[in-house]
Amino acid sequence: MSDFKRYVCWDVENVISTIQTEAVVASPAVFLSTHTRLSIQRSRINGRSFNSTGESVTEEDVRDDFLNRRTSTRTLLLPVVGESGSGKSHLVRWVRENIQLTDDRKIIYLEKSKTSLRHVIDSLLDGVEDDEIDQIRKDIRHVTGTFNAASLARRLITQLSVALADLGRDMVSGKKRQLVGPRGISLLLQDPLLQEQMLEPGKFIPQFAQHFLSDRESGEERRPRFSLEDLPLSPDAIAGDMAAPTRQIFGFLMSRPELQLLAVELLNEHWDKAVQELSTLGGGRLLGAMQKVREIYARQGKEIILLVEDFALIQGVQGDLLDAITETSEREGQTALAPMRTLMAITSGYFHDLPETAATRIGASTGGFVYNLDIVLGEGKTGTEDIASFVARYLNAARVGRGALENAGSGSVPNRCDECLVKDLCHDSFGASAEGFGLYPFNRPALTRVVHSLALDENPYAFVPRDVLGSGIIPILTDAYGAIRKGDFPSAFFQENYKTVRGVDQALPNSVSEDIETHDPLNAKRRRTALEFWADAPTRLVNLKQGISEAFSLPDLAFDDLHDKSITPVKSDRTIPQKDRSTPPPPPQKEPPALQRKIQVVENWAATGSRLTTDEAKIIRTIISKSVIYREDWLTPPVKPVGITDTEKSGWVSKNVKSNQVSIEDASSEAMSAGAPIVLKRNPATGEFFKSLLRLSADVVDGVRGKDIVRLASIADESRPAMRERVVRSLERTDRDLVAGLRVSLLGAALAGRVVPGMPIDALYTAAFDVGHEWARPDVSSRTEAWMDRLDTHMQHRSNLVDTLLSSLGIGQGATGTVHVVDAARALPLVKEAVAEWDLSAVELPQWVKGAGQPLRSGWASVVRGQLQELRLLFGEIRACFPKSSGPGDRLVQQVSTALQMAKAEGITGPQGPELEIRAAAVAEADWNTLSVLEKELSQVATNLQGESAESLLAVVAPMRSPHLREMRDYLKIADSLLDTALAAARMQSQNAVSDAADQLAGLLGEWKQAVDDASIRAEVGK
Repeated sequence: MSDFKRYVCWDVENVISTIQTEAVVASPAVFLSTHTRLSIQRSRINGRSFNSTGESVTEEDVRDDFLNRRTSTRTLLLPVVGESGSGKSHLVRWVRENIQLTDDRKIIYLEKSKTSLRHVIDSLLDGVEDDEIDQIRKDIRHVTGTFNAASLARRLITQLSVALADLGRDMVSGKKRQLVGPRGISLLLQDPLLQEQMLEPGKFIPQFAQHFLSDRESGEERRPRFSLEDLPLSPDAIAGDMAAPTRQIFGFLMSRPELQLLAVELLNEHWDKAVQELSTLGGGRLLGAMQKVREIYARQGKEIILLVEDFALIQGVQGDLLDAITETSEREGQTALAPMRTLMAITSGYFHDLPETAATRIGASTGGFVYNLDIVLGEGKTGTEDIASFVARYLNAARVGRGALENAGSGSVPNRCDECLVKDLCHDSFGASAEGFGLYPFNRPALTRVVHSLALDENPYAFVPRDVLGSGIIPILTDAYGAIRKGDFPSAFFQENYKTVRGVDQALPNSVSEDIETHDPLNAKRRRTALEFWADAPTRLVNLKQGISEAFSLPDLAFDDLHDKSITPVKSDRTIPQKDRSTPPPPPQKEPPALQRKIQVVENWAATGSRLTTDEAKIIRTIISKSVIYREDWLTPPVKPVGITDTEKSGWVSKNVKSNQVSIEDASSEAMSAGAPIVLKRNPATGEFFKSLLRLSADVVDGVRGKDIVRLASIADESRPAMRERVVRSLERTDRDLVAGLRVSLLGAALAGRVVPGMPIDALYTAAFDVGHEWARPDVSSRTEAWMDRLDTHMQHRSNLVDTLLSSLGIGQGATGTVHVVDAARALPLVKEAVAEWDLSAVELPQWVKGAGQPLRSGWASVVRGQLQELRLLFGEIRACFPKSSGPGDRLVQQVSTALQMAKAEGITGPQGPELEIRAAAVAEADWNTLSVLEKELSQVATNLQGESAESLLAVVAPMRSPHLREMRDYLKIADSLLDTALAAARMQSQNAVSDAADQLAGLLGEWKQAVDDASIRAEVGK
């Protein structure tokens, strides 16, 4: 192992101080040491756009053309165009550094970082002493010292509103006439609410005000003009207190998009005037000052060289300045103004929007050409060497350091690699530029891929130097300094921020990524990135070059059993004859083009992070969902089997499977994926798994891997509980649903007098599954009408209730699937939970329970209390006539019968006699001892029922009572009435001494009456 392991040859401080994204920031030595040839093309101006001529030029060509081109007016305005970050300012800076300073040249340099109006004016007027010019300087200092950014922005809006209000309809043409004048868009700028919207952060006016007063700090291009986003046209912007004229123009613009574009044009056309008026430069003051400057330098025999890094710098004074720098230097054959050459960087978009006069003057002064830095490398010309040369100079600068570069002297750039001890291994592994500067920690493929990853989607081959340095080289070097030393590079930062661009660079095949997961799971992510960027995405797993593997701490791998062989599923159990075993295997099946396209979609999803499209996701979801259905065994644990229809109804579908059933990371139609039971994350193994599923769906067995079949079965087994849960939840067969059904069944049994709270669990268990076809209450005479109505309603639905309980907790047998065996191990705990409470008030009933359960819910407590009151009343009436001390009830009946016979013999019976005989026959078989049981149970319930539970009340109300209670009461009442009549007659006969029988009857009846009265007295005392 060499000394290259975890080796770094730069530090973060040098990276920051030498690699600058702004050309003006670097010192001359650093700037020249990092300068790389720019890709420049000469383009022909066509109106306000330009077309490439295909002619490439060098920086020297641009400089020489700029300094030597002769024009008839002796003024030259030469634009350098390109998008933001393309190197326009860099070229302007390079020209400045390479212009020979002479006594006949006055160089004015407007740096893009110095955006304030004061800096611009001071630079333009630098070195000129004149009273008028001194006054301009003083006025500008006063203006910029009076305002802050916020107050200046508000004054600018007001000034712009005035400029637009002063416009007459005759001063514009076309539809713009509808927008000018005091009732035009100037009203929008006067409304306080709309003003606030135009002053929001990020809008044009506040940004301009900030740059007007102070220099910029960031590397962003200055916004050159208004855009649609700056118009205060939000639909919710209309306020109730908005003036009617303002509301009218606001609504007019909102409904006419074409007028909105014209409104933006008006704002841009009159912005300069607003700025000039506010900055005291209106009325041609700047034009006059610049003419005077040119006059002064003309007298000195000097030519003015104006270098402008950003045309947007002169916003607000562009009109006057363009007039001043393009005005001919000769008048009447004499040099009146100093010749002037202007090299000006302009963004491509801004060039397209130049005022017509400016575009015309540029075309005239340059002969109709511009220099264009918007270079797209393209597929045929990847620019690998250009990229390597460009970056390598900055990498070398970061190694050498700013101080050493500045001390080296002009034209001499030290190469740190020349003295490096690991140069041979490093350059052999990572490479070097044509100039000999090492590319470490990059190599050519890595640099090219990083550049592509930073380009815009619509222009993936564009090379934008600022983006490459600011978003690529600087952050990567800063991160790599620590990550390499810790053995952690390519780091998570690199993996997250730099992605292979699909369609531009080949991604690492997903099969290679899976092999990496198998052979190097600890470093899988880093090795995948290293192979993709530094090894240019090989089609099979290979080791990195020695220097790369050492520097990045990614040791070599062994590849003995690398690839998994595809399997051919066996389609029959037929034994292959011996003679056929020597037959060569059939050639691999050719994948249909449609299948190949689908597999490529999966490859892109797994390898490059693209979305999995709808068709492929649908196929994969369907196969996985069906596998779960096929793997389910509905008899484990015992459950009556359900069909496909039931699973479909439950939401576990086998067609048009949604993401709430099978969720695939970054696949189409993932909006409902929350809580999905099957979640498949994007990784190499899943990508290869999906490919096997697609082949299965197309009946192409070649390429289907055995491990993927096993994985499919494993997913199905793991997902069965989730599917079962969905089915039972849809069918309302969850444990909670079954407990509710069992509780209703037991309450119904209590309603029928078959169970009461507190009974042994085996009796409750039996009753819960009893349909109740033979159930009847013999004590119906003592039941309330409400009780019996609810019992009848419950019994109408009980059969369906119990059948559902049996099908949910039992095993069906025979052709009809009749349940004969209940899974007691599962059912018994549910029954115990059901009898924990004898109340349904807080229970949500499943649909299949509601019919049987409804009689036991609404008003159920009143029914129970009403039945209790009925029993109490009935028992009280019995005890009023038959005290507990009266002895056995059958002896009482015998006594009454004897008394009735004696009364008949004496002829003293009343009209109740025959009815009493009928009542006596009704109670002949009554068990009078049940009264003591009822009395005992009634005494256990408080009279006012306060604090009594539903369970305690039901224990008294539900049990079967004597079927003769009401007959007992009626018999006793009639006997009591007869007693009074017979006793009165007997006493009368006794007084007349008719017979001894009368005396005997009177005594018998008197004793009975006394006993009843004594019982009543004792009862009152007890109360």
